[in-house]
Amino acid sequence: MKKALFIILASILTVSFNDARAQGLQAGIKGSLNSTWLLNKHVSDAPDITQNYLPSFGESYGFSGAIFFTKKLGVEMNFLMATHSQKYTNEDEDYESETYLRKLDFPILLKLRSKTGAYVELGVQYSTFTSAEYKISSDSIQSSSIEDIRNATSKYSVDAMFGVGVDIPLFAGFDFTAALRFTGSLTDVKGVDALGKDLSNDLILLSDYNGEYEETRSLAGGFLVGITYSIGRIAGE
Repeated sequence: MKKALFIILASILTVSFNDARAQGLQAGIKGSLNSTWLLNKHVSDAPDITQNYLPSFGESYGFSGAIFFTKKLGVEMNFLMATHSQKYTNEDEDYESETYLRKLDFPILLKLRSKTGAYVELGVQYSTFTSAEYKISSDSIQSSSIEDIRNATSKYSVDAMFGVGVDIPLFAGFDFTAALRFTGSLTDVKGVDALGKDLSNDLILLSDYNGEYEETRSLAGGFLVGITYSIGRIAGE
């Protein structure tokens, strides 16, 4: 599936570069607030009395640039600093723990725009994790310490990305962008469970999870806003 997605995207971009001249450029800043998840079957299947997911959130912000080859077809690239978290508790709420990831995101997106400025985007995102931390607090632990879990976490992820949005004209080539974006990892993020146990450790897997390894997938979805500046003939102008 990952190879097919890359091949399709590369083929479309190649055709676009060969068959179309640039109609316009966009540059701007964008940021988003996201609902974030780290999903692992061992955590999902665990009894609620031991561990369960809590709603968690992260954010991203940075720069964007896009080139449009026709009035409807373009490619956008972003450079984003981002956070991704997953909180946990149990049925009795005896504790609350969290995995907290800092990362750099590099999405490349195929964009299809209408004359009104509404668009659909589809692409892939490469993310490199700059830090990975775990903390837990409970009635028995008065102060929660932060544990570095970078060795238990993947160094990168490759994600599929989908979004819908609209560029609303403001003045003098500036647009306000509002969109919904969703990402899901195609690669294993690894990491720890709600109690901070390494989900890649063979001894932990043998003692707690019947020796079976399960991959961890990241999911995120949220509301994105931005300001862009357009040059040239782009749809909606």
